[in-house]
Amino acid sequence: MKKKIVVLFLLLLSIISIIFVSNNDFLYKDEIMKITNIKIEKIEKVQNTIGIEEEYYMENITGIITNGKSKNTKKTIEYERTYSSVTTDKYRVGDKVFVKKNEITGLKRDVYITFLIVSFIILIYIVGEYKGLLSIVSVIFNIIIFYIGLDLYFKGINLLFLCIIESIVFSIFSLFIAGGINKKTVSAIVSVFASVIILLILVLIVVTFTKYDGINFNELSYLTVPPEDIIIPELLIGSLGAIMDVAITMSSSINELIEKDKNISIKNLTISSKQIGKDIMSTMTNVLFFTYILSGLPIFILAIRNGFGFYNYISSSFSLEQTRFLVGSIGIVMSIPLSTFISIKIFKRGAK
Repeated sequence: MKKKIVVLFLLLLSIISIIFVSNNDFLYKDEIMKITNIKIEKIEKVQNTIGIEEEYYMENITGIITNGKSKNTKKTIEYERTYSSVTTDKYRVGDKVFVKKNEITGLKRDVYITFLIVSFIILIYIVGEYKGLLSIVSVIFNIIIFYIGLDLYFKGINLLFLCIIESIVFSIFSLFIAGGINKKTVSAIVSVFASVIILLILVLIVVTFTKYDGINFNELSYLTVPPEDIIIPELLIGSLGAIMDVAITMSSSINELIEKDKNISIKNLTISSKQIGKDIMSTMTNVLFFTYILSGLPIFILAIRNGFGFYNYISSSFSLEQTRFLVGSIGIVMSIPLSTFISIKIFKRGAK
């Protein structure tokens, strides 16, 4: 009964939030226009150097200004877009867009983002109840800590040092929120620390010998600092979530095995833990694969369509994603035996 009341409260709060965001145009400094009509004036086909054609559209977009001094006035703007929508957007009647100097600068997306956020909150409570809501608190806390770390970096503090400190704070807070204050959580935290330290040492050794040979930093060309200054902290933070997941899974599994059989031997516990580790290893590495490698899928498809060779593009432009994936996967594989060893030592201390 209590759960239903909380879900209804969250649902009501969500509806109020969506209604507010749908009518919050007055909070924005830029003009917002609600599109009432779109008229295509001209369509032309442009051919690139390798013979691929793409359609270009010239549209007259008419709408009503919904905020500012020009509120409720009608405005028509010429807008050029492409079929592929790589650098432009396809707008529809009813969309709200930002207007600056008689040009459309982008879509007002806060309603869609709010809808996704409230849906996530409701679902996470239905599935995880009170702990589910605590995990949201954990995410908000981690975002705040991450922002503080960025602010300190811009003030001149070493980024790698900040990332190590943040990794410690992330791990302690997130795991205590997830598992509470008990041996299981302590075991997971110790496992994370051990795994991250060993992974960091391993990466530093590899970097020292290779000097980043074979890694293409083209996608980081917009940086105003050398890419080498951020790559190790990036690899460390990027691997942390997966390592934490493995550590708490192994720790919880071993704790559950002991709860079911107080007299289970260390040998049988180790055998069972190895089997659990094998089961989660493939799924976790696949998560990293889809996260890192496929993050560049849209650009990859665009490059192939415009004449880039499959092998050449993968070897030159995907090298950084491959490195992120491999380092994270090494962290996952390495954390399984470490988590098993540390958890058994903590839970079965003194046993044989």
